[in-house]
Amino acid sequence: MNLKNLSLVTFILFLTSLFVYHQENKRGTDLLSGSDYIKGLDVNKIQKISLTFENDKKITLTRDSNKFVLENHKSYPASTEKVNDLIYKIASIQVKEKVDTNVSDKELEKYDLSKDRRKYLVELYDNQGAKTVSFSVGKSHKGKGNYLHKDGKNDVYLSSSNVWINSSYKDFISTVLLEVNEDEVEKLSLNIEKPLEIVKKDNDFIVAKEDGKEVDKKSEKASEYVKNLKSVSFDDFHPLNDPKVLSLNFDKNIRIKLKNKLVYDVKIAKDKDDHFVKLQALMEDAPKEFVVNQNDGKKELQKIEDVIKAQTEAQKLNLEKGAWVYKIKKSVFDKLVKKPSYFL
Repeated sequence: MNLKNLSLVTFILFLTSLFVYHQENKRGTDLLSGSDYIKGLDVNKIQKISLTFENDKKITLTRDSNKFVLENHKSYPASTEKVNDLIYKIASIQVKEKVDTNVSDKELEKYDLSKDRRKYLVELYDNQGAKTVSFSVGKSHKGKGNYLHKDGKNDVYLSSSNVWINSSYKDFISTVLLEVNEDEVEKLSLNIEKPLEIVKKDNDFIVAKEDGKEVDKKSEKASEYVKNLKSVSFDDFHPLNDPKVLSLNFDKNIRIKLKNKLVYDVKIAKDKDDHFVKLQALMEDAPKEFVVNQNDGKKELQKIEDVIKAQTEAQKLNLEKGAWVYKIKKSVFDKLVKKPSYFL
């Protein structure tokens, strides 16, 4: 082989190796079908989640100790379950295929991925304040997947399934204010127009006192009323020092005492067509300390355990809900506020 032919072969081998290197490097950076769009996401290091929707509507979830709060909605505690669902949804986005590369800002418009057209912008920050993830979700492709684009990159991918992210802050909180198991209720003290007391007796609820007078009357309405306490929800919330609620007159009161000594203290106010509730938990008639004897049976020990759990529950409720005034629907107000004549 002469020198000229050898040089030609060497050049061809060089071009071939260059092509192979380029293809291998391309495969290393491209996302394959079925792979995660966000690789190596460490959920434990997520400090903040920022969601931006159409018209620059925004929801910001920030970690506060072991929970997240709605930073731009009065720092109200978010539902841990719902935040976990959101993180799982982000981490589970998978790629179907790469649809475009080297796209310009103008070219992003045809995928509805430009700033003024995107459906969602998802941004994650770590505990050092650094942005670790930032990507936009564009329009759906024939109802099967959405276009995706990472900030700072020039590739567009199609997700393997549709990406849906809730856009209301209420979707990230629990709107259940109070849940009462009627089997655990021992006594209710209502002060709507005048004091009324309802107690559990032989598995029935009876009106025991009205305005301090003994009544001792079985009431089907009382049983129905307690059933309505199974789930009390709210519509909106305000901090206690919010000027909108500072002047409210909480002149109606319901105290729900459970068998484990836990008491829910519900205060209710009405302002024109709006209705509000404050909630606090406390322990009533619970011993300050417990003495366990060797002769104590299982039943006695269970009672002690129930009271200790109730104390923990009271503290948790006061921390999460005690610092807020809740706006409730009229239908909820009507279920809670019953005059003594209703039961008699």
